[in-house]
Amino acid sequence: MIQAALKLRGIRQTDIAKTCGVSASVIHDVIFGNRRSRRVEMQIAAETGFQLAELWPEWHGPKATRKRRAAMTRAQVADAFRTLVG
Repeated sequence: MIQAALKLRGIRQTDIAKTCGVSASVIHDVIFGNRRSRRVEMQIAAETGFQLAELWPEWHGPKATRKRRAAMTRAQVADAFRTLVG
């Protein structure tokens, strides 16, 4: 669904990657649910005109559990740790 929405609007994954300052592989991983990035998710939602819950119902929809919504990816844990350690 996400890929179709991007294609329909003529948006490439590399365009979103440049806007978010990440690699295209990060965008791919977020689209396919292999990685989470709130910034990327929000950008994709803004560019496609869909709500987060429509694009990722398992994370943002009404049936998403509190634990799933609050879950941190390994990258997020690593970033948080780096911030603490300095």
